Amino acid sequence: MAEIITTQERYAAATQSSSLRVQGENIPGDADYLIAAGWCKSRFGAALMRLQAEWDGAERWGIKVPVKPTRRAIISEAQVTIKKGIRKITTESMEAARKKLEKRYETELGKVMRALKSLPEVAQSLQIRLLMDGHSADLAAPLLLHWLDPQCKACHGTGLQAQSERGCGKCREHPGLATTPGDEIGKEIISFLNGCASRASGETRSYCKH
Repeated sequence: MAEIITTQERYAAATQSSSLRVQGENIPGDADYLIAAGWCKSRFGAALMRLQAEWDGAERWGIKVPVKPTRRAIISEAQVTIKKGIRKITTESMEAARKKLEKRYETELGKVMRALKSLPEVAQSLQIRLLMDGHSADLAAPLLLHWLDPQCKACHGTGLQAQSERGCGKCREHPGLATTPGDEIGKEIISFLNGCASRASGETRSYCKH
């Protein structure tokens, strides 16, 4: 049985299309999906569809949302080998490890930001929503990145520790999924994002059927 292509997948493909000529045929083409998304009443939902399409393209290039370096990661990186294989940590090695991991994080985050061109605009809209509800606007970008890539970064979504059958210590409550930023508030916002994107997808599909 052929796998059904979702509206979001058709839209994502359309954003990468090299042919955007409107055919005027019964079967909608790439241009029709882009036009239909532009007609959506749910403007924020359409922007989320565009952001998701950008993320799909970024994933194909191997771009992932990086994890801020933890103290444990810095300590592990800071260990230096001295005589007879003995390993130790020094003040200098801790500082060097911190700078190295932070630079790596900033480099990877920069790749994400360059790939997600619509992220600043979408984040600004979400910040307004958060502020109107009495929440911190700083949650906007982390929640959007979590919405795009909810997998646990420690186990890469497997729910297991590396080279082990033991459960991942980071996602024990929901195996394979990262903790939602902002706890309960964050979960409400993620549900809101899903609803907006779903409505926009439904409107796009409806327009393309006409």
